[in-house]
Amino acid sequence: MNILLLDTAFAAAPIYNGLIEAGHDVWVMGNRPDDLLARAAGARWIDQNYRDVDAVRDHVARLGIERIVPGCTDVSIETVVELEAGAHLRDDAQTNLALGHKAQFRALCELLDLPAPRVVDPQSFPRPGRFICKPVDAFSGRGITVFNGADTGALASALEAARAASRSGDALIEPYVGDRLFSCSGFLRDGAFTQVFFVREGSSVNPYAVDTSNVVYDFADDHATALTSSLERLARHLRLKDGLLHTQFILSEHGPMIVEVSRRCPGDLYPLLIEYSTGFRFAAAYAAAFAGYAFETRPSERRHVLRHTVTADSRVEYGGLVFAGAAPVIAFYPIARMGEELLPRQGNRAGLLFTEYASAAALEDAYASIIARENYHVRGALKATNSD
Repeated sequence: MNILLLDTAFAAAPIYNGLIEAGHDVWVMGNRPDDLLARAAGARWIDQNYRDVDAVRDHVARLGIERIVPGCTDVSIETVVELEAGAHLRDDAQTNLALGHKAQFRALCELLDLPAPRVVDPQSFPRPGRFICKPVDAFSGRGITVFNGADTGALASALEAARAASRSGDALIEPYVGDRLFSCSGFLRDGAFTQVFFVREGSSVNPYAVDTSNVVYDFADDHATALTSSLERLARHLRLKDGLLHTQFILSEHGPMIVEVSRRCPGDLYPLLIEYSTGFRFAAAYAAAFAGYAFETRPSERRHVLRHTVTADSRVEYGGLVFAGAAPVIAFYPIARMGEELLPRQGNRAGLLFTEYASAAALEDAYASIIARENYHVRGALKATNSD
């Protein structure tokens, strides 16, 4: 089959590999020639900003593309749902907007009485309690602020930051329900989940941008049932097509509270966390649903694996990664080049690190160490000093 993948970044490599291994003719699209997949695809790389729907449509017609698969960006799936090739296999643009636009999704949660924070009117302040303000259409924790509802100055600052980070200049406010963040990645078939994975999501730097995660094998059954039954109700209401439904949620004192959902593949090599941990071919299953062919995969093992985004604590010319002790590394995927300037507080990234541990207890110790930023440091190049 002639397939177009809308993404050339390294994060989409597992999707690309799954399509190639299935024997398809795979084209990739993106406008950065140094991206991994732009180089890997060679003559089948299309130098094009895939935000331009009409231009993408022209390439699809010219090349005889039969199926289109979004990568790991919001823009990729926003473009895919506007195109005609393979449209019967995926949600339409209106459905995608209902899921991806935070304000619309919150309205849907209220309509279906899903377990999720309810939107708070800015005109209702001042009021007691803690609240979170966020852009309706941003990502990676940008523009998010937690504030005291009695402080009108903090409210104004939070709204200003959220609107500045929003593509549409819009923001919403919700009650703050906690910081125990998890994700639920499930594959739908006829509105019901065939496979579900729960992942703990943490951060060692920015509380609103995940950099450390691991599969949770013993997630409480009552919480799992409450969440998955609610998501299946959402899927039936919207008549979601088969394939991935990825959900981030807070485990609050009252149970799971849905933060957001998406039908695109999570980035930062999330599929490899699932694959290394369980043997389930996550990215290949994701691609197969969009391309419309059968792909059988199931969990085959339970390994204790951590995924961590390596970043610097201070501005430094990247000179390598040094561990504080013995490190059970199973894979490291570099992003920055040696000598490239790394910025503090997740300003950019050195790479993606995967480590494996002999037991759940050992993983817990390693998780705590990574969150405390104690188990490695990014080495900088030594500076020359001038001498007379």
